[in-house]
Amino acid sequence: MDINDYEKLLSKAEPVLSGSNKNQERLQIPEPDIIYEGKVTIIRNFMDMVDLINRDPKHISKFLMTEFGIGVNISGKRLIINRKISADQINTKIRQYMDSFVICYECNSPDTDIQKIGRTNVLVCKACGAQHPIRIASETAHEDEKIEEGKMYTVQISRIGASGEGRAFYRGYNIFVPGVKKGDVVKVHIKKIRNNTAIAEVVDRSA
Repeated sequence: MDINDYEKLLSKAEPVLSGSNKNQERLQIPEPDIIYEGKVTIIRNFMDMVDLINRDPKHISKFLMTEFGIGVNISGKRLIINRKISADQINTKIRQYMDSFVICYECNSPDTDIQKIGRTNVLVCKACGAQHPIRIASETAHEDEKIEEGKMYTVQISRIGASGEGRAFYRGYNIFVPGVKKGDVVKVHIKKIRNNTAIAEVVDRSA
C-alpha cells in the first residue's frame, strides 16, 4: 500500500471515528454536590450522576469504596463516604470508573452495557458492536502514552470495518490495519497518524 492509499484510508476513517467521539463529549456528568459533616463526605447529587452514567449505583459505590479504601453507603439520592474526600478526588475516581466500565474502548461511545460472558465481565457497545473484557483503571494508565509514526506496536484486532480493514484500539488511538481478521494479535508498523486515528501495516503475525 503506497502513501496515497494511506491518506485515503485516513480521510475515510476520520469522519466515522470523530462522530462516535462526540457521543462522549455530550455525556456531561454534573460536578459532585458535596457537603461535609464532621469527618464524613456527602455527595448530595450522587443518584443524579448515576442516572446519567446508566450503571447500578451499588456497582459505582463499591468501586469508590475500593478505590478510597473506606466505607460508603447510599442514603436516598446521597452517597455517604466515611472520610473527608475532596471534589477533585471524587471527579478523578468517577473518570476512572467511566474509562473502565462505561466508555467503549473501541469507539469512545458511552452507550454501553456490562454483560457477563462465561466468567468474564464484558463491556458491550451498542454503537459499534465491540465487546471487550472489562479493564480496571490501572490497566488503562499506559494509554496516556502516545504512539508514534515509524514505530512498531503489538495490537489485537477487535473488529472488521465496512471496507474489510481491521480495527484496533490502542493507547487511545483507533488503528486501521488492512489484511487481518478479527481477534488477530499482530505487530504493526505505524505509517500515518492524524488526530486519534492511525493507519498501520502488519510486520509480524506471530505476535
